[in-house]
Amino acid sequence: MQHQDVGAFEDDDVEYEEVGEGYDEGVSEEEVDEELVEGVVEYDSDEEEEIEGDEADDEEDQPGGAGGAGGAGQEQMLYIPGLGYIPLANFPGLGGAARAGPAAAPPQPEGVRDWAKLQDMPQATQEGLLNALNALRDDGREELTLLVLGKGGVGKSSTINSLLNERVAAAAAFQQDNAKPTVYSRRAGGFTLHCIDTPSILEQDNVSEAKLEQIGKVVRDRPVDAVLYLERLDSYKVDRLDRESIHGVTRVLGPRIWDNVVLGFTRATESSCPANVDFTTHVEQRTEAVRAAIAQSGGSVKEMAVALIENSSRCPTNADGERVVPGEVPWVVDLVEKVAEVALNVEPYSYNPEAASKAANPNRRRKWLIPLVLAAQVALKLLLDKVMDEDACRGDSNGPFDAQTAKERREQLDREQEERQRRKEKRQRAAALAAQPDDARYLAAPLSSSDDEEDDDF
Repeated sequence: MQHQDVGAFEDDDVEYEEVGEGYDEGVSEEEVDEELVEGVVEYDSDEEEEIEGDEADDEEDQPGGAGGAGGAGQEQMLYIPGLGYIPLANFPGLGGAARAGPAAAPPQPEGVRDWAKLQDMPQATQEGLLNALNALRDDGREELTLLVLGKGGVGKSSTINSLLNERVAAAAAFQQDNAKPTVYSRRAGGFTLHCIDTPSILEQDNVSEAKLEQIGKVVRDRPVDAVLYLERLDSYKVDRLDRESIHGVTRVLGPRIWDNVVLGFTRATESSCPANVDFTTHVEQRTEAVRAAIAQSGGSVKEMAVALIENSSRCPTNADGERVVPGEVPWVVDLVEKVAEVALNVEPYSYNPEAASKAANPNRRRKWLIPLVLAAQVALKLLLDKVMDEDACRGDSNGPFDAQTAKERREQLDREQEERQRRKEKRQRAAALAAQPDDARYLAAPLSSSDDEEDDDF
């Protein structure tokens, strides 16, 4: 059966959706999931597998797999869970012989696709989305780029699926995140929406700067209009990993990125609240805690909007069929409106690794204050010295001095200050003389002797 199959095209830094045409469908994803065939399988070399996710990525790298065709006739394949189908010819010990075949042409990026699934959304949702995008078009914009960031399991891929109303990103429990950032582009009403799905910014229990740098490379030449940073509402505190994730984003991508952030909370349901805490109070507490962590890392949180998200199929709907969160808020439209507002009022974020590193370095912040602080210290010392000298002239621990004694103490203090100044000047002349050549030092020697005699007379 001839049809189009949407796969994933990847290069060194980013994956794009791509379309391949004109091949016969072999084993579908559902058949692989249900049967989980293991062992040696025979199939026609003209047939190819339609497998999504990590298995498809692995197959594309294997000769004779889904990414290319083997020799003519039938070819034996060995299915290894987690790796996919591998030609049996690669294992001579199992009776196979290596056979060379023509190299498959690399898939081509599809680019922008029509937002076909927009028409399947409730009418009120369609109108709300188009109104938000039209506001951007009226401002002279023809596209919007949304970058989705967060730890693994917070619902980045699910949110993009809900936003586009189609399963473009693999999202399942206990499933590994995307290995690379993936761009999904949809066009509707003359406007293009780009959603960038990203892998988890954590590698096990540590922040992965390599993944963050990879994200930075993807958006280096693609200004980002808004960033959706996701957290889960059913988490009750900002723990160590949360703070390290936020600090990692600031350190690698720069504090400037937080100006474009919409803070999103997934799993926005009443059941996500702690016992005896109402929904509104819990949202406010979670928002305040996350904002405090962002501010501590050096990011700006003054105008940071907050969006509530519920991707579950059990999400309630209103009378118009729109998916709503507590408070009867249609969350898809609300999210896009807040993203559009950021795009209209904030300059797009552009990744500059040097500027980001400089801005995130605490040793480089507010360096212009250093000379002002030093000047203030010097002025304060001079003022304190003057106050203490004046106090010493007025009295001591036994009580205040009379007018004559105070006058004598001031005169003595003046003489001491003059003496200190004269000795300071003498040391400066001696230092300057020592720095001169020998001939010049010899000519200036009598002058130094005269000064010594004056000191003795004093």
